[in-house]
Amino acid sequence: MKKRHIIIMTIAALPVFFACSKPGPDYGPEDNGIIVDANGGTIGEGASVDLLPTLADTLAIDIAGSSIPQSATVSEDGRILTLSHLAADFILSVESDVELVPASFGGSLLSIEPVPGELNRFRVGKRLFAPNVPAETVELAFVRKGLNTYYPEDVITVRLSANPSVTEGPMDFSTENYSYDFGKYVDNGLGDFILPEGKILTAEFGEDDPWLKVIPEAGRWRVVGGWRPNDPTADGRTQSATLVISNTDGSDREEYTVSRRNFGLPVTWLHGVWWCKYNSTGNSRSFEDQILSSEDPAAAAGQTVFEYLTSCSGEEYADLWGWQYQGDSGTGLRAVESDGKIVMDGFSTTSSAHINRLPPTALAPDGYELPSMEDFNRIFDATDYIWMMWDGSHTLKNPWNGHSRIDRKQLRKNNVPVGSLELSDLIYVGMSSPDYPEHEPLVWYGPGAQWDAEGIQHSGHYNKILFSVYSPDGDGWYMDGSMAGLYLRKNGAGPRDTRVLRFKKSDVEYIY
Repeated sequence: MKKRHIIIMTIAALPVFFACSKPGPDYGPEDNGIIVDANGGTIGEGASVDLLPTLADTLAIDIAGSSIPQSATVSEDGRILTLSHLAADFILSVESDVELVPASFGGSLLSIEPVPGELNRFRVGKRLFAPNVPAETVELAFVRKGLNTYYPEDVITVRLSANPSVTEGPMDFSTENYSYDFGKYVDNGLGDFILPEGKILTAEFGEDDPWLKVIPEAGRWRVVGGWRPNDPTADGRTQSATLVISNTDGSDREEYTVSRRNFGLPVTWLHGVWWCKYNSTGNSRSFEDQILSSEDPAAAAGQTVFEYLTSCSGEEYADLWGWQYQGDSGTGLRAVESDGKIVMDGFSTTSSAHINRLPPTALAPDGYELPSMEDFNRIFDATDYIWMMWDGSHTLKNPWNGHSRIDRKQLRKNNVPVGSLELSDLIYVGMSSPDYPEHEPLVWYGPGAQWDAEGIQHSGHYNKILFSVYSPDGDGWYMDGSMAGLYLRKNGAGPRDTRVLRFKKSDVEYIY
């Protein structure tokens, strides 16, 4: 049986303190000069005692009495325990004839507590080490019953291994609940997992749709966020998925949760582009200010946008119609009455940022962008101009994948109130391809451009729509003319001219 050695020395008149071993890190000043006998009683002033373990008292793991994980290893002397990155809950037995009490230790991913009624047996809990969390070494220190501190011989070293899987990209699962929330709408590449041989990555969904997918590719596993056109549930709700790292047989599961906000704008497809159905309103970068696919008034009425603009009230038309943008602020200008004229509220004669020259995503909400000149040309670019006064069709100069015909249908909206004024003959035009009848027409509407203090009323400006187009060269498209004759032609206009904003869905790899 191991014996605890007690060294008692007394020198008359002066207290003398002997230390035969360096105390552990929790050795406090309250231990200096405490004079006790073998039974823990006080000897008295003028003597000092230091209670120290001998080498025979060094603590070690009792492997037979423990239930350590199969993946764990114990050093030959029983003083070092190495655990894998996986979570574990096990019993650790420590060899000692003296009752041990766990002392404080570092490491937030480990816990230890005595097993009630069992001498020197402890329940150890270890949390999962997420990818990219570094390895850690923790000292499990024990205080022997009757003492106030612990010594180097009273420590079991636990090595906590790093996760052999790593991630690249923004996702960080080192949080308390192993989750990462983007907090906004995201799609396409969300991040990559690089796994050791024999491991796989899968995605699981509770009641959520499969809004992301995992793609194994060239030694890594790509996580790709998807998009659903005209999703009626894309109202900003949170979508979540569980990413699972496991062995190929499904064992040794590691679960990580990733979330995003699911927003979507109503769209229609035409010649390879998912065009938004409605002009931007309010803060162009904010989903909260836009018409969402969950609130599409035309879809709610079982109509196309062209049909809805025909049947809706003048007030409803005005709410959609009266928005334009200027410069790089993204702040919508609203058509209002001022001194008997229609002007864009907030119009500035000093605006210097040309919308068409901005990056395509500069004014758009996440996942959307301004269509390029080439995108517009797939619809508009037929001859030098397109006559817009009646229904018809035109043939593109450069067909899209062999498809060259665009059909047009146009109507005018009357009795549209703006302030005390009531506007008439506001044009809206639907364009579609006869080769793709399953998609509803793309509809153009909106107030004419304002470029001076006169507003949008003079010279037929009501219908002189200037389109925002991504064009680093400053090119663009414009609906020119007067009530006697309107036509589409190329014109990039100037930086202070107001424009309607119509976004498209940015390219997305995965549509679900």
